Amino acid sequence: MNRFNLISFCILICCLIIIPHERLFAQDANYWHSSFGPGGLLTPGATIVNDRDSGLYYYNPALIALHPKNSVSISTSLYQLGSYNIRDGVGAGKNLKSSGLQIIPVMVSGTIFFKGKKTIALGYSLVHDPVSNYQVTQRQDKKMNVLDDSYSPGDEDFVGQYTAHNNVSNTLASGSLGMKLNDNWAIGIIAEAQLRSQDYLEQYSSRALINSTDPQNLLPMTNVESSYQISYWNIGLQFKFGTSYENGPHHLGLLISAPRVNIKGNATITNDLIINDLHPVQGTALLLNVLGNGRQTGLPVAYKDPFSVALGYGLDLGQDEIFVTGEYFAKVGRYNIVSPQNTSFVRPSTEANNSLTNELMQFNEQRKSVTNFSIGIKHKLTPVLVGYASFRTDFNYDDNGVTVNSEFNGHHPNIATWNTYHGQFGVNVRRRKGNLHAGLLLSYGATNSFVQPLNFDTPNEDNQLQGNVHTTTAKYFSAGLLLGYIFNL
Repeated sequence: MNRFNLISFCILICCLIIIPHERLFAQDANYWHSSFGPGGLLTPGATIVNDRDSGLYYYNPALIALHPKNSVSISTSLYQLGSYNIRDGVGAGKNLKSSGLQIIPVMVSGTIFFKGKKTIALGYSLVHDPVSNYQVTQRQDKKMNVLDDSYSPGDEDFVGQYTAHNNVSNTLASGSLGMKLNDNWAIGIIAEAQLRSQDYLEQYSSRALINSTDPQNLLPMTNVESSYQISYWNIGLQFKFGTSYENGPHHLGLLISAPRVNIKGNATITNDLIINDLHPVQGTALLLNVLGNGRQTGLPVAYKDPFSVALGYGLDLGQDEIFVTGEYFAKVGRYNIVSPQNTSFVRPSTEANNSLTNELMQFNEQRKSVTNFSIGIKHKLTPVLVGYASFRTDFNYDDNGVTVNSEFNGHHPNIATWNTYHGQFGVNVRRRKGNLHAGLLLSYGATNSFVQPLNFDTPNEDNQLQGNVHTTTAKYFSAGLLLGYIFNL
């Protein structure tokens, strides 16, 4: 039996690796974006408290010993359609959009139990979480009065272009141990290895041809270009401690997650900055020409996940079960995910501009404390069919303080800066040798205070041809079909 369990596990890992995945949309600053968490009632095992069905318990390790069994599970969001839209992202009518249809494998897990004086159960899980695949481009090409009329009278030919992407993925492999202490109590621990990778790019160019009255003169050009790209991977380890209590219709669960411990990481940063023939002070002959270029490899990576506490309560009401869960996440002070070396960036290199390396190449973040909540209900429709419905908050933790006209303080890893809300609706079909979960996953989030990266409507020399940015509206919507099967060995 255990041998078959191991073989099934290996086969499912191979399936997880070879099935391709494409786009998921920006939920990169939210702790509960994944359906595999304490608020995802439809997902097998994603609960804090006992829910009486045959789903796999992996989020709270104490639950694998409460009703032990040998089983293996694979859960897959087969189809997911998402849309991400920043209205007037780089100017009027210049929306930034990312959308698409995808197929994503997300979880494989299993449990093995041993009988004795104390029931002991072992569990494993492998979860692939494609956090974000945000990709946008936009362009402005028109006659505009960009440069001062004292040396370039009339409208200039202006071309602006913006490109950004933020690809983030997490792969989590965990091993858990649960022990049943008596008929009411169980305890457990999880060791979770996390592989996180990110590829972040933001680049833009703003160019204006300087008008000239000399027909023989090739038109000179004012040019501002910037490009910043970082790719890194990081392996970390996180421990979670859980306990579960049940007494008649009442069920309680507690999970404490320790901060993430960094093991190893590697990063590459590439940055480029060019400014040609820019008049920074109107009415003067001063010209600004800047060349900045750098590439650093083999940089160490430090990625943080904070201490958190999750508490859940479940109540049996005849044919129904109601669940309420909350999880508190502590704040994280500003830190560098990747710290560049203090080498030359701006040329010619002088003592005065060497410090610009850290300012223009560092990659950092800080997080505020948040508390998410979820509520769910299960209703027995027939002896073999159970209905599910759940709702959860997914509050944004980004606390970088980026506002209009704020001082530059480095590059940040997140695109999403708004709260999201998730709903799950589905059924569980009980079979003699297993359970089939199927349902609909819906997500929605919006904000009216998304800060434009730049604005091609108002480029001029005072703002280095980047325009005067302001806040705008951003929206996110996603709908997916989730299928999960639990096979009891």
